[in-house]
Amino acid sequence: PQAGDMLLVSLLAAVAALRTSRVPRAASKMAETVIYPPTPDSPSVERARAAADGVVDVSASAPRVLNTPPYSPLKAANSFYSAWNHGDYDDAAMQLTESVIFRDINFPEPFVGRESTRQYLKECTENLIGWSFCIDDWAEDKERNRLGLYWHVNDIDGNELMLPTKGISFLTLSEDNSLLAECTDINEPFLKIPLLAGSTMMAAAQQANSLAEQASSLAAPFLSQIFGSASPLASQLPSADTDVDAEEEQMLAGSAIAVGKAFFVAWNAGNIDKAAALLTEDVRFCDPNFDAPFVGRAAAAEYLQQCTSVLNGWQFIVDDWAEDKPRSRLGLKWHVEDAQGITIPLPNLGVSFLKLNPDLSQISEVTDHMEPVSVPPPELQLPLVATVSMALELRRKALAQLRL
Repeated sequence: PQAGDMLLVSLLAAVAALRTSRVPRAASKMAETVIYPPTPDSPSVERARAAADGVVDVSASAPRVLNTPPYSPLKAANSFYSAWNHGDYDDAAMQLTESVIFRDINFPEPFVGRESTRQYLKECTENLIGWSFCIDDWAEDKERNRLGLYWHVNDIDGNELMLPTKGISFLTLSEDNSLLAECTDINEPFLKIPLLAGSTMMAAAQQANSLAEQASSLAAPFLSQIFGSASPLASQLPSADTDVDAEEEQMLAGSAIAVGKAFFVAWNAGNIDKAAALLTEDVRFCDPNFDAPFVGRAAAAEYLQQCTSVLNGWQFIVDDWAEDKPRSRLGLKWHVEDAQGITIPLPNLGVSFLKLNPDLSQISEVTDHMEPVSVPPPELQLPLVATVSMALELRRKALAQLRL
């Protein structure tokens, strides 16, 4: 087992090296980058497992979960993951619409269409030995056909893997909630880049963003003379508001999304006191780039201030949400823009899973996942994961032999 652990660490280091090999040269000089063990479970996830608060076992060791009327976003997701975990990628694909958009953030482009996604599911099934995707918590929005999921991966024995495998998904369903129409999966990174250690990379990102802004500013007058108001730069402007107006605030009063949007608006404006006021005293703020969550309002506020100082002017723009009022949960999908409202020229998509207090007035738990700055080339992605999966399986079998 010790030799197996050493092999696994070596493989993870190789994966980490490949993941950073395509980062800009300035970013490659960052110091003290380390690989941490998986982020500890939050109390809400532990309670969900212990109390089985509606959690359906979709692992390969449990009976298949079928999607039957009346349909709901959660039932559709349970059926999809159950089929996938059982290795039935054909049936899993039948839980998707013909025009599904399936985005695994570890790949540069989404899989578009049922057949393309089926092939992806097939390759995952063949390469991930005995892995099961297990749903821990969710935000189900039946009226808007949306679903936010918080999940982890188990091995064939039902044990959580010894590498970071937690993830957040944001799903859009068909109008009758029977099929998955769009899915965005973002897992926690193998390579953890703490804010201070990663400041060099963030500074490089700011520099690249600044150059892009300067180029846009220089080109704008010239393009305006040619295209007039139809300048290509105009198409880059965001359609989402960066503030919550009074009418919208009144319309969303008493809802999880009102609090969620107000939190991001305050954070975007650099008003850390206002953002922190929307958090409970015992809030847990989980950024998977750190080895442990920030516990308590003061610790979370310090983290928010550090981000504001380093990511000067960046704006987190909420694109879509899944609001589960009965369970006080909120799933979010967002992207990042610069201070001028232009999407940053870097990986900028993210998903969040929020838990609120019962009266929906404050946020008690936040987990944010953002797409990685760099990923291995598509042709290496699954072979690398397959190698890690094989190493984990060898370790599992060796430990099982020792216990006999």
